[in-house]
Amino acid sequence: MLAAIRCDKGDVDGNLATHLRLLRSAAAAGCDLAVFPEMSLTGSVDPATRPERLVTLDHPAIGALADASGRTGVGVCFGIAERSREPHITQILAAGGRVTGVQRKRHLGPGEEPFTAADAAQVFEHAGVRFGVAICFEAGFDAPFDAAHAGGARLVLFPAAPGLYGRRTGEESWRAGFSWWQESALGDARRHARRLGLWIALAGQAGSTEDEDFPGLAALVSPGGDVTDRLPDWREGVLTVDIPV
Repeated sequence: MLAAIRCDKGDVDGNLATHLRLLRSAAAAGCDLAVFPEMSLTGSVDPATRPERLVTLDHPAIGALADASGRTGVGVCFGIAERSREPHITQILAAGGRVTGVQRKRHLGPGEEPFTAADAAQVFEHAGVRFGVAICFEAGFDAPFDAAHAGGARLVLFPAAPGLYGRRTGEESWRAGFSWWQESALGDARRHARRLGLWIALAGQAGSTEDEDFPGLAALVSPGGDVTDRLPDWREGVLTVDIPV
């Protein structure tokens, strides 16, 4: 299940409720894994202006999602703005009732300077499938995908939260922002898929938050570079896909 959802900034409780609801839906649909956007649990918060909105890896909401992965039998990949010795943009995998790994963002985008870039790459395994994670702006770089491929991954998850410049005030402005993002995101995903023979699964933040708008999109790209399934536009939605790996 690829979830393109609104992730309100600083509303951990509200975002957690959405994650838990969709995780139950994923279990009902027979999914092995639910993938949420970049910083999905905390929202896309700024450590320079609102450091209190960052969370540590032992935050109760993370524990609640890990517990839910055990109850439902569905692995869950979700994102936080992480409070640690240095702030990170972090994607977490939980399965079987516990956190099984983290991938911190290695290449930071414009506006993310208050965060610290990581340098380690992790390859995860769940339901017999090895996969890597490339977070949003990282899709513009080869290294995250190369590292996943070198580690035996056949799939890369692509959680994203590309904030749009300027507020979206109507259908035309939303369509323009979405057009930019789908060209960028799917273009990068198709290139990496073709050159490495990987499946790539995208889930992005969607909708308006208190001070920033996000263009959504969930999609699956095949190793041949074809978009095999996708949501149609920038609106919130859930895409359930079968990945033959």
